Amino acid sequence: MLSGERVLTCAHDGTVKMWDVRTDTCVATVGRFSGAVLCMEYDDATGILAAAGRDTAANIWDIRAGKQMHKLSGHSKWIRSIRMVGDTLITGSDDWTARMWSLSRGTCDAVLACHGGPILSTEYSTSDKGVITGSTDGLVRFWENAEGVIRCVKNFTIHTAAILSINAGEHWLGIGAADNSMSLFHRPQERLGSFSGNGPKAGGSGWQLYRTPPKTAAIVRCMAFDLERKRICSGGRNGLLRLWDATINI
Repeated sequence: MLSGERVLTCAHDGTVKMWDVRTDTCVATVGRFSGAVLCMEYDDATGILAAAGRDTAANIWDIRAGKQMHKLSGHSKWIRSIRMVGDTLITGSDDWTARMWSLSRGTCDAVLACHGGPILSTEYSTSDKGVITGSTDGLVRFWENAEGVIRCVKNFTIHTAAILSINAGEHWLGIGAADNSMSLFHRPQERLGSFSGNGPKAGGSGWQLYRTPPKTAAIVRCMAFDLERKRICSGGRNGLLRLWDATINI
């Protein structure tokens, strides 16, 4: 993760380190875990860092203050995915659940339990204010807050293997999977709404399957969007990055 001239990294040695890109040197060890650190998120606006991994807890640091804020315990197995949006942290675990946490209070607000396998990817959709989860069961599930209760409102199965990455923009949703394929969903601006709306849609309200590009030679581990240039980038385990042209006007 990059912030100005500093880079934050997490590793299997259980450390989160900060590096100076100008000198290629480690300037600080931000935190230490009892096991491998598998995922992290950093908010440059607030200086809050969240990291998690094999020790089943998510640790929250205030980098600017140089102190740990919370240790969020609740999962019973490894945490594979983490997503931070405002005061909300979302974690996905091998215990088949995802959890939503309050960063300011350090408390668990909801447990999302519907998947039939470890949850490897979590995402937050700003257009719907909903959570999206992907699992080894091959399902992508959409969750929304209905009268104070988080519930699964939609799910779909397009891929035949584990969902490894989910990336949601305002009008685009990208899914990467272990079946060497990816799927792209598009949300026209006039169809913005909640996940549970009616109509001919895949996944949630307004999300329409745009394209399933031909399978690659390796599993799709990650995806990113450049909305200004209408480009979508995917990365595979074979070390290749693929750049896709999103032709729909967004």
